[in-house]
Amino acid sequence: MNMGFFAIIPLLIYLAIIGFSIWFCISLIKAQRERNQVLREISTKLDYLNFGKKEE
Repeated sequence: MNMGFFAIIPLLIYLAIIGFSIWFCISLIKAQRERNQVLREISTKLDYLNFGKKEE
């Protein structure tokens, strides 16, 4: 029984690595989407300010 447990450890490690990689990718994509939304809002506000000023 002891040897069976040690045979499963590498499988658990690989699954943990795959799970962490998937979690990291999803978190990174979510952060990038939030960053893009903030930048889009800033761009919209800057466009509004630029239309209010006269060009010289």
